[in-house]
Amino acid sequence: MIDITLKLDKNHDVWKWLEAQDNKLLNAGHIGTHIDVYKKSSIPIDYFKSQGLLIDCTSFGINEQIGIEVVDGHEITEGTFIMFKTDIQTEHPYGSDVYINNHPELSWELIDHLLEKKVHFIGIDCAGIRRGKEHVKADVKSEENDTYVVENLSLENLSVNQGQLFDVFTMWIDNPFLTGLSTRIFIDTK
Repeated sequence: MIDITLKLDKNHDVWKWLEAQDNKLLNAGHIGTHIDVYKKSSIPIDYFKSQGLLIDCTSFGINEQIGIEVVDGHEITEGTFIMFKTDIQTEHPYGSDVYINNHPELSWELIDHLLEKKVHFIGIDCAGIRRGKEHVKADVKSEENDTYVVENLSLENLSVNQGQLFDVFTMWIDNPFLTGLSTRIFIDTK
């Protein structure tokens, strides 16, 4: 089993940011690896185990849009956990301004395609699948289609063959008051 949850030590700057927030409980759910649930959905328990597919997007730079062409040749089936690896954390650590505001983003065409395929999760190793004002819009649109966005994955040490499927175990605790659910994710590539 490989843990792809972003690890944050107790001295990380993000905790200082949280301490300054008025609503610490609400904001804490959006730290580290988490699932966005702005509509406060209850994620179906059968989403706990999915087939995972890693899409290598490391050739895309900051501020670039990742288009639908990255899934060409991949068979994406209902219930899959699609993970997009950008490797942004290599040069721009979690919480940095570039990491938060200038990360690569998925095109709307790609997001719509994944929603049509009825994937369980769209995961990415940066702050969101869209930037700025479109961040929440993309999360809500996904959630309304029973697909959930998982942000801040730790994929730098994940090495799987292109197109190889693997088991993904996603753990969260539902909370009807939060818009971000802290999440732990393990994969099994056997």
